[in-house]
Order: sequence, then structure tokens, then C-alpha cells
Amino acid sequence: MRPSPRSLVIIGALLAALIVMAGSAWARVYIDVTQPFSRRLPLAIPEFQPLAGAAPDAVGAEGNEILSKALSFTGLFDILDPRGFIGKPQPGSVNYAMWSKVGAELMIACSYQTGGQGLTMECRLYDVVERRLLTGRRYDGVRADLPMMMYRFADEVMLAITGERSVFSTEIAFVGSRQGEKGAVKEIYLMSFDGSSIKKVTSHGDISLYPGWSGDGRLLAYSSYQKRRPAIFVQALAGGSGKLVINKPGVNLTPVFQPGSNNLAVSMSHTGRTNIFLVDIAGQIVKHLTNGWGIDVAPSFSPDGKQMAYVSDRGGSPQIYVMDLASGQQRRLTFGYKYCAAPDWSPRGDRIAFQAMDDGVFQVVTIKPDGSGAQVLTSGYGGAEDPTWSPDGRLIAYAGRQTGRYQIYVMTANGQPIRRLTNLPGEQTDPAWSPRGVSRPLD
Repeated sequence: MRPSPRSLVIIGALLAALIVMAGSAWARVYIDVTQPFSRRLPLAIPEFQPLAGAAPDAVGAEGNEILSKALSFTGLFDILDPRGFIGKPQPGSVNYAMWSKVGAELMIACSYQTGGQGLTMECRLYDVVERRLLTGRRYDGVRADLPMMMYRFADEVMLAITGERSVFSTEIAFVGSRQGEKGAVKEIYLMSFDGSSIKKVTSHGDISLYPGWSGDGRLLAYSSYQKRRPAIFVQALAGGSGKLVINKPGVNLTPVFQPGSNNLAVSMSHTGRTNIFLVDIAGQIVKHLTNGWGIDVAPSFSPDGKQMAYVSDRGGSPQIYVMDLASGQQRRLTFGYKYCAAPDWSPRGDRIAFQAMDDGVFQVVTIKPDGSGAQVLTSGYGGAEDPTWSPDGRLIAYAGRQTGRYQIYVMTANGQPIRRLTNLPGEQTDPAWSPRGVSRPLD
């Protein structure tokens, strides 16, 4: 998360000797990255305790709830029911046998101290099986910084377990729809990774669609109707209104930023055919990427920017194609589906998610970039559309109609449901997950 105006002070290591221990060579393989989410790790998060000499405070229970929910969101952990615990952690010592008896393989012990509006939080992650500390941190700030502290430590837990941070400093852009006086109004919204802190970004009073993030998370591109024709806007998330970038005759749709630049791949029809073009932030055409007779839309770049997936109906029905940008060579990726759309390339580069028609309903499917290993991740009448990967490649958000109207859901990369993220009036569609490090400071 970005530093809050209250200047949360993060004190690097909690007791240097302990961190040296945690940094030693790890004997255990906690998560096999080639088989993500194959088994959830049993994790105990007992009641937070006051530091020595500190008074009990409700901040302890609040912090425990925030941390538990955050780690549950990853799909990696089985958070154990505290009603089965047979003791409490004691500052400075860990009864590993006691935590092993309740089935924990990992345990988090947090202690706190409050003073006025000030707050100190110390948290440690232990390996119960191997009886050792994995990581520990101390955070000093004010009470309002508690969620930020918990999300920071949740990222430390993920770093210790998987070798990389997770989604706790990310946001998801999406389209929210409501009925206006002249029909449907669709605007772009933002929310935190867990569906909280929802904020409206656009106020065009018309139809805005297809949000797409820049690589640094500072810009958001989208299509919005002007004079009944979709144009491309770019919004600086630091403030201000969206800037009109492309408004050529015909349609201007599905903008996506090219990795490592502020250039955009955009589907446009001003030439009489709907092809994909690369344009700069000023709206000047840099390159004509596709030049087929079909309708080419919805580009998505590989993480290295060398390839691009997109949708084309050149073969008779909408299917996913992949283009090598250096050579211009193109190949069809999907077969056996009547209709495919909305490709999104995983940040890991190993799979492409898309929506495919299955028994009359769209479902989310992932496939390897060579066209092998297709996996249908969702099922049921509610369907699933518009998949978007989390920046760590472990989660997928999508729009589904399980309640009878479109809302945003999130699942693991192999299809295990996590939770519903939105419950706003109207419908919510077109989710787009941000890069790491873009969360707005707490209000």
C-alpha cells in the first residue's frame, strides 16, 4: 500500500537474531508452485496478546480478524477454529507440541500495545512441524493503520511461504451498471483486493467499459461512449478526470497497455475493418498489429510483451488467437468451443484465461500458450465471464450471475471458489486486477 498521510513507520526486522534464524536455509517445501493450491496449510492464528505491561484492547480482536480474512483470501491456508485451541502463545516462547496437537503446521503469534492513538504490533510466523521461526515484523503507527499493518504482515507470510508477496496491495477495477433516466449507465469503479473501499472513478453518465491498467498502476484506460461512439480515455488515478486519447470514426474498444510502456493496443474500425492497433498515449498510431478481414478485439499481452492474445471471428466464430509481435505470425489457440472471448494472459506467462461457451453458458477456461492443457474452471447456470489474473498469478477474478445478476467473484487459479467480492445495486462486470502496490491509503 502507499504510505498513509499518518506516516506509518515500518521497523525493518523484529529482533535481528530472530530474522537471521528465519533466513536460514528452509528444509520444507511449503507450496509446490507447479501444483498450486493442491493442499491448504493448517494455520493457527490465536488471540492477539498485549505486550508485556500493556493493557488488553479491542484492537487485538480486530487485528486477528483482518489478518485471518486476508490469509483466507489467498486460498493457501486452512485457518483453524480457535475454539479448538488448548492454550495461548506466551511472549518469547512457543509451545510447539501444544500447537501440533490441534493440527497446526504453521502458527502466527501477534502482540500489541496501545497508547492514546498510538499502536505497536509485533507479529511472528512459526513453523510448528520444524519448530522454528520463519519471519517476524514490528510495526509502529496509529490505530487507524491497523488494516495496513495486517496486510503488510500477510504479505510477509506469503513471502515466507511462497517466495513472493501476494495481492494485499492491489485493487480491482470493474464496471458498475445502474438504470438511469435514459437507460443503462455504466461507470468504472475501483475496489480493494477483497471488495472493500469501493470508489467510483468515472462520471460520464453514459457507458464506460473495458478498464485496463498501466504496468505501474498509475493509469487506467477504458472505452466510453461519446456522441454514441466508443472512444478511448486514459485516467490518471492520482486525480483529475479522464483524458480523451482516441476518438476515430467507428469503434474504439478494449484498450490494454503494452508491458514496459504507456503504449496501448486498441481495437479500432476507422479503416473499415475492425483490427488491433498499437497507439501511444497521445493517440498516434505506432503500428498496425492485425490486418485480417474478421473482427479482431480484446488484446492481451504476454508478460514479456513479445506475444499478444486476442479474439477474432476470422474462422467463422469468435476464437482466441496468438500473435508473435516480432514476426507477425498468428495462430489459432482455441478449438472445440462455439464462442470464446476476453483472453487474459497470466502474469506468470504459463496460461491464458478466457471465457468459452459451454452448454449455452460462458465459463472460465485456462489454456497453455501452445494450445494444450485446457481446463474449465467454473460450472453452473450462473456462468463466469471476463476473467482477470491477480498479479501473482494465483487468483482469478471474474463476473458471474450466481445470484441472478452479474457480480464479481474470485477463485484460485485451479478453480477453487474463494468468495464474492461485490454486492452493489445493479450489475458489476469487466473486472481488471491491478499490479501490486497501487492500493489507496485508508481514509
